Amino acid sequence: MNNEVKIMVNLDHKNIVNYIDYGQEKYNKPKGSKTVDYIAIELAEKGELFDFISNSGAFSEELARYFFI
Repeated sequence: MNNEVKIMVNLDHKNIVNYIDYGQEKYNKPKGSKTVDYIAIELAEKGELFDFISNSGAFSEELARYFFI
């Protein structure tokens, strides 16, 4: 998790959601509690790329270039 945060902090690209916060919090459940890690990132307003790929199938090279460059 720490490596993920270190990488995300240094990324700046229009197609990558921005990192907001990272931390640990205690999560209380009826049968006890545990500590959980979290990463807060900005909202991807137009949806997830995974959903788009799932619905449309494989990308052409031209479409992949649009999303990943």
